[in-house]
Amino acid sequence: MAVKITFITPADATAAASEVTIDCAAGTSLFDAGAKARAGIDTACVGKGTCGLCRVKVRAGAERLSPYTDEELRHLGNLYHLTKVRLACRAKVTDGNADGTIDGKIDGEISRRDRAQASRQMSRSLM
Repeated sequence: MAVKITFITPADATAAASEVTIDCAAGTSLFDAGAKARAGIDTACVGKGTCGLCRVKVRAGAERLSPYTDEELRHLGNLYHLTKVRLACRAKVTDGNADGTIDGKIDGEISRRDRAQASRQMSRSLM
């Protein structure tokens, strides 16, 4: 059974806000679903869980996603219950019985700070 996922990209200086809803099968990562929806999810590792750039905010349907992973803990810390931010490459749809809404990007200061931190971590891992 397919799950409907809505990716929301907030407005910024260069583009208006957009919403894209797609159907995806259980077992599909939010990263792969975002690619299908052309949501513009950032990445440097192409979904391998090493860069931490593919951060998405889950607005609804979190109970239909796979459990928080070790990679997410390393990149995002243990504040999921407050931030609702997941790595799109690690969060997979587990249930075909509900719809969910996913932020395609996180706007504001958190995004810039997290992206800079992820870049530093990636640089250290390449040394």
